[in-house]
Amino acid sequence: MFRNDARGLRRLGCLSRALFLGWGLLIALVALFTPQAAWAACVDGQQESCSDNGCLGTRICQGTAWGDCEFNGASTNSCSVCGRSGNQLCTTGASLEGGGSPIAGSCSARGAERCNNCDDDGDGLVDENASNDGPMVNGPCQSGSGCPGTSTCTNGALQCVHQVGARVSCGSATDVVCANATAACKADGTLAACQSPVVGPETCNGCDDDRDGVVDNAPGSSAPLQRECESTAGMCPGSQQACMKETVNGYTTRYWSACTSLAESCNGLDDDCDGSIDEGNICRVAEQVCSCQPRTCAQQGKNCGVIEDGCGWPMDCGTCGSGAVCGGGGTPNVCAGICTPLPQAQACQGKCGTVSNGCTGFYACGGCNAPQTCGGGGAPNVCGCTPSPYATACAGKNCGSVPDLCGGTYVCGSTGACTSPQTCGGGGSPNVCGCTIIPSATACAGKNCGSVSNGCGGSYVCGSCSGVNSCGGGGTANVCGCTPMSVAEACEEQECGAATNGCGANVSCGTCFPGTTCKGGICQGNPDGVSDEPVSR
Repeated sequence: MFRNDARGLRRLGCLSRALFLGWGLLIALVALFTPQAAWAACVDGQQESCSDNGCLGTRICQGTAWGDCEFNGASTNSCSVCGRSGNQLCTTGASLEGGGSPIAGSCSARGAERCNNCDDDGDGLVDENASNDGPMVNGPCQSGSGCPGTSTCTNGALQCVHQVGARVSCGSATDVVCANATAACKADGTLAACQSPVVGPETCNGCDDDRDGVVDNAPGSSAPLQRECESTAGMCPGSQQACMKETVNGYTTRYWSACTSLAESCNGLDDDCDGSIDEGNICRVAEQVCSCQPRTCAQQGKNCGVIEDGCGWPMDCGTCGSGAVCGGGGTPNVCAGICTPLPQAQACQGKCGTVSNGCTGFYACGGCNAPQTCGGGGAPNVCGCTPSPYATACAGKNCGSVPDLCGGTYVCGSTGACTSPQTCGGGGSPNVCGCTIIPSATACAGKNCGSVSNGCGGSYVCGSCSGVNSCGGGGTANVCGCTPMSVAEACEEQECGAATNGCGANVSCGTCFPGTTCKGGICQGNPDGVSDEPVSR
């Protein structure tokens, strides 16, 4: 029984060895008749797309194995910026060198900052200007009242930010006010009260003459300005008229209202303001008995000529002594010496406008040369000019020189200059540091990759390269390209077959002599059985 078992085991061992040899022979035959390329993962120099974590790139076959993926910075990972769709950016280069990693917070939809209440360029600021020191501006603007300002991005929209305190002319052909009137601009672009060039008592002229902030008002009150009436006979005590404003058919006028006066009484005054004093025999009774108390010449401040006694009867105040003339000083019924007018040259010396001749006449002394006006410096009848305050002249400005409205200038800002890349007025607003951003289309014209300056300290991304191309690789900045390697550089130690030139094409590294074969870039075998000759040619 044991012999039979041993023979069975020997037969089983022989069968196993036979099967093993059979499989080995089969494998050898398949390997012998199968082309080498069928066993390779790829063909030398072949290219294909690759990706990792959504990052896109290209890899090239080196010999029979794929090389490392070269990432181009693009990805398929979607993102959005301020409502615009895009794709996340990735690090570039080979994966072994850090390429192929999504860049947190990046998005191809980012670009130059816009006025939209959103951070378009991803710098953490919203609607900022090019120098990141304030809101975005878009040149000068003006309100309907003529107030100047700067178009400034506010809450995602451009709004005119007016220069508070800037003075502009006011009044018009349909709303006549005092001559040479100006008004200060308010924050909302409307005008404060019109003001006359020189401070003075309030009058009915549509201007705030006394600078209390209210037009044509009674002193210390917001009520309309009032005055006592006057007739040809003089002032009318107890009477009153108010400054009125009326608009008819689009034209606005200001005038004194009708006089509200008292009834006439026997007092030597024109109470009812009709030009007559104590008229209508008001000072006499029916019995012709005088009930009026006449007023003497002394009581009326007169000392010559004939005047009324206040009761309707004439009264002679006498004559003047030697060298005096009745009314000679300019006051009726008062004795005075004969007045000798001053020469015009003397009366007008250092003066402008209309001045007294020292008696009852006047001289016209002429006007002033701009920018001075008569009384403009605060002294009546003297040419002068009140400069605009520095804070007013430079309001909303931070560079350059501005006029002080009196022939001089102020330098706005600490030095009057701007910090590069900004220039004074460069953003479109005079005397405001700014910079005009180069449009993306202009900055990226003729370019298709990398970052370029926007001319104002920012930048644009003009795109990215793919495949074997790199940004500037062809020798032109911001243009995708590739500089091919020379044959010597591409082949290095390879003596036969093809090698990639680094730009998607292959170069020939040589051929082998007959009797030899190219394997892995090396000629193998003996040419015609000779072992001491080169195997490539």
